[in-house]
Amino acid sequence: MSSDAPIRSSEDLHRVPEPEPLPHGKRFATKAKTDVPSVVDLLGLDLQGLEDLLVDMGEKKFRAKQLQQWLHDKRVASVDDMSNLSKALRDKLKQQAALLHPTIEDVQQSVDGTRKYQLKTFDGHVIEAVYLPNVSGEGKHALCISSQVGCALGCTFCATASLKLTRHLLPGEIVGQLYTVMRDLEAEGLAPTSDVGKAKRSVTRLVYMGMGEPLHNYEGVVASIRQFTGEHGVGLAPHRITVSTSGMVPAIARLGVDTTVQIAISLNGSHDEGRAEVMPVNKRWNLDALLGALKAFPLKARRRITFEYVLLEGVNDSDDDARRVVRLLEPFRCRLNLIPYNAHPLSPFKRPSEERVHAFQRIVKAGGLDAFIRTTRGDDIDAACGMLGAKKLEAARQEQRGLPVVE
Repeated sequence: MSSDAPIRSSEDLHRVPEPEPLPHGKRFATKAKTDVPSVVDLLGLDLQGLEDLLVDMGEKKFRAKQLQQWLHDKRVASVDDMSNLSKALRDKLKQQAALLHPTIEDVQQSVDGTRKYQLKTFDGHVIEAVYLPNVSGEGKHALCISSQVGCALGCTFCATASLKLTRHLLPGEIVGQLYTVMRDLEAEGLAPTSDVGKAKRSVTRLVYMGMGEPLHNYEGVVASIRQFTGEHGVGLAPHRITVSTSGMVPAIARLGVDTTVQIAISLNGSHDEGRAEVMPVNKRWNLDALLGALKAFPLKARRRITFEYVLLEGVNDSDDDARRVVRLLEPFRCRLNLIPYNAHPLSPFKRPSEERVHAFQRIVKAGGLDAFIRTTRGDDIDAACGMLGAKKLEAARQEQRGLPVVE
């Protein structure tokens, strides 16, 4: 697994590894320091993987379905909670396997109901997930999840980029973010119920837009998607899952073959020179390469590609930028989300005025694009787009105020 520094130059971009395969159903360790040097990631295994594990342990493979129910239907936090498995089997599992779901270190709630979770991985790293209730209508609750500890791509408007990349998250750590949040919502009485008291889904949509570049951790992300959409557990429909990418072109084609999830593209620039300034990945895969890959992306009927465009004052928010965006996106069945920049001290940019944002929207809509201004959620708790990495953000704010920084 990669531990590359953030990408800052064209030379660095060419050193970014292609997404690496992770072992399927085998023991493996991360490159990060860990107290668990070699374990089986239970939450990352499908039914076949669980069967193989049990057979390797000298157990009957039919118990794999019992394991799957405990892991994904009941979402237990510990092997010890699997009460219909014998103690001997539970002891075997604990010796050779683990539930690598993250644990809650801190939860902050915004005035708008958004909840930001600081989660600790099994080897002590902090990642973040954001729960967005009623995000696109009543009862439509989304969870924004992370795919890496930090990020290697160095987008200059994003707080996570300043954290650099420590490692990829394992499939079970990605799956575990949802299960940990769901357990917390239930414990806090925040899981919604219907009029007849039946439990509704506390999370109806998943977006891979948290810390990290999902397509850099391709195998881990796809393995987690298969768990989310499997017949056990939350059983989300693929169209309720969105994977956002900055534009790792070779992996875009793979995603369209291996899954049927929604794809979102961080565009953030109307021409190569400007986009490369804020997104160094453009130096390796430019707009022609990115848009060419998207033209070949298998898009189901009534599906659209989502383009995300962070508006930065004086950088990419001019009328000319808007007209160029129209020309770039004209060939696509798509929607454009305009995101006024969420200012923070780890990046030098400014948020455009409301008038400028609406002027940009008018131009792209006049050009025939469906364009929406995304409502900022959770900015008072550093949970808005581009702001994940709270500890470093808070340290930077303390330094700005001339206050001592506490690590």
